[in-house]
Amino acid sequence: MKIITFLALLSTVCHLSAADKPAAHADPFAGAFFPPELIMQAGGQIGLTQEQRQAIEARAKKTMTRSDELRATLEHETAALSALLKQDRVEEAALLAQFDKLLDAEREVKHLHIGLLVSIKNSLTPEQQTKLRELAKDGGASLAQAVRQRLSEKVERVKAGAQKWADSGRDPSEVLRAMEEKFKPLMESGKAVEAEAELDEVLKQFAQDAK
Repeated sequence: MKIITFLALLSTVCHLSAADKPAAHADPFAGAFFPPELIMQAGGQIGLTQEQRQAIEARAKKTMTRSDELRATLEHETAALSALLKQDRVEEAALLAQFDKLLDAEREVKHLHIGLLVSIKNSLTPEQQTKLRELAKDGGASLAQAVRQRLSEKVERVKAGAQKWADSGRDPSEVLRAMEEKFKPLMESGKAVEAEAELDEVLKQFAQDAK
């Protein structure tokens, strides 16, 4: 799993599900963290430095590795619990012990992901956090518009790069086809950050070949 995809998935941890908290109490996590996807999309607008981006990605990579391990553990413990439940006569002590193992794994997953969100938040300056809150006020509509505009501009730059190749006698169709196969599905699934990364790779290729 790519780091950016993993960060996007982590956005769901910013809001605990109703099953994870009493309905009568306010969610203490509400508004406390910033969805990683929002941070990556707004990187240019909040002045996210390369050092900050690298720190976020490094922590995410470390978390992702452990998360994969815990996913396997969860599957194993869930299967074991299911096997006990299917018995004609359930041994209560054994069932509760196995249930505790499953809960322990789930707890570690939540600790892991929340720890990452804390680390990401702490890597941002107060000014960057204030800017992110402003960008999120309208539900991210203004940010989404800015991202669409930036992507449109990069698509035009890709077209210009392809035209330069064509004018010089090189066939850009293979590069454009490979980009289209990745870019379009990413955009359709709402993965703007990864889609932009694909555009950046193509632009980088055109820039290198132009030297």
